[in-house]
Amino acid sequence: MQANGESRRVEVTPGAKVLFVTPGKLGDSLISLVIPANLARAGFDVTVRGDCAHDLAKWLPELQTGPHLSTEEYASIPDQFDFCLMDSQAPGLQSDGVDLRPDLARRVVFFSLAHHERSLDGCFDPETLSADKREWLQERVPTHGLIRDETKSGLTMVEHVTHYCRHELSLKNAKADLGLVVPKDVDSREQKGPVIISPTSGKARKNWLATRFIVLARLLQEAGHDCVFAVAPSEMPEWTERLRGRFPMAQTPSIAALASLLHSARALVCNDSGAGHLASALGTPVACVIPRRDVGYTWRPGWGAATLVSPVFPVRGLSRLWPYFVSVKQVRDSLEPFMNTSSEVS
Repeated sequence: MQANGESRRVEVTPGAKVLFVTPGKLGDSLISLVIPANLARAGFDVTVRGDCAHDLAKWLPELQTGPHLSTEEYASIPDQFDFCLMDSQAPGLQSDGVDLRPDLARRVVFFSLAHHERSLDGCFDPETLSADKREWLQERVPTHGLIRDETKSGLTMVEHVTHYCRHELSLKNAKADLGLVVPKDVDSREQKGPVIISPTSGKARKNWLATRFIVLARLLQEAGHDCVFAVAPSEMPEWTERLRGRFPMAQTPSIAALASLLHSARALVCNDSGAGHLASALGTPVACVIPRRDVGYTWRPGWGAATLVSPVFPVRGLSRLWPYFVSVKQVRDSLEPFMNTSSEVS
């Protein structure tokens, strides 16, 4: 993450207009943003379309952003750019039983973090590239769209995407930095803020027990640490009832508001969720509770300091019971390294 106003271009190349379309979910979207960040550093004029990135527009000054593409926009938008990279699972590509990808594959390079359809590989026609930029842009056309390389064990998805940039998009100086810059209207992190507790995720089966998140907050509070709960706007009524005023709840109506909250936090406690990836990208320490005993979990937060907390026993055959095998003490202990030292922004 960068300080305000710092120049970050590391190589100069002829400008070309690039469209990058992200996945829909917050965590996947953030991981994928490693690609346009490196394209921008290499001198491309990059536009990112996706709701998560667009909500963080003020935090991504080197990128132009816009909301997710409508189904109608997909047909004409490749003509507005010199080169298009799209997540093959992006919102609107497969709608009402109609798959737009086969017709687009000649003009668009499709990629996916982990669930790619190989039939889309090799369909891109280099002749559709602008004649004056064709030779240069052809270097950026990957031989395949699947980013996760299962032959490379132990890497985070952030590391997989960075490797993909270097070896498939010929961005030799690629790095994991998203190009996040703290907006001027966001308070600087001069003092340690509260511990943020994010007790939900996109899938209920990935959530640790709500009651244990609350017990953890009570123990942290008794130890002198402020705790603030953060949930999606749609979850506010449920968690307002659960907490009954015992702990404050942050108002996070947008991803940008969540970013501001996490930027000033001492640490984040969360499930396997987008909030964990956002905190990690901002350099805020993360304690992430996951359902599996896997220290090399590929989808773990991949930027700043993060620790994974998993069941004390293997529970593959007891998927609904895994939360009962993660104790409050485990999570509390995992936070200890973060509580008495100041975090540095990565």
